[in-house]
Amino acid sequence: MARKTDRRVQRTRKLLQEALVSLILEKRYDKITVQEIIDRANVGRSTFYAHFQDKEDLLASNFASYTAQWDHPDETDHEHKVSPESPHVLHSLDFFLHANEAYEFHQAMFEGGGAEVMLETGRQHMMADVQNHLLDFLPEDEESDIPLPVITNFLAGGLLSVMVWWLKEKRPYPPEKINEMFQQLAMRGVESLFTAD
Repeated sequence: MARKTDRRVQRTRKLLQEALVSLILEKRYDKITVQEIIDRANVGRSTFYAHFQDKEDLLASNFASYTAQWDHPDETDHEHKVSPESPHVLHSLDFFLHANEAYEFHQAMFEGGGAEVMLETGRQHMMADVQNHLLDFLPEDEESDIPLPVITNFLAGGLLSVMVWWLKEKRPYPPEKINEMFQQLAMRGVESLFTAD
């Protein structure tokens, strides 16, 4: 019974998330109302508020579901093998690839007033991702002179800034190329953690 209820909850949340995305592709996010969302999803107002506080909460959950896909990289990809010899501390290529796939959605968000919620959700996810990888990457028996939160904010903030620029400039480079440039810049700082005296 609980499993059936869980599936029903997931289905309802997905309907609302998909309704919001379809509306964002049609009009500005800041002009979309909860009524339009529930009409598009064909659910009641009480059902909406049983799952989400407001449309910002729905948007955040939508983006969180989207970014959750980034947590399952191809383990055979050399970029995800973490070691001082191959110092990739986050799978940034996955971020660029998924952003590329959802390009129209991101453009609609930048132009429609919903970028703030999207970017904050993305920042939180990136920071968690970077920190988890750093914990595997940094030697357990060594303490860096730079606190982990500083490194995490530096890498996540840099990745997000580069990604936003890349999307707003209408992807002047392929995902693989912009990722290569990001890695070259970011890893110089992280490599110094291993080479410092």
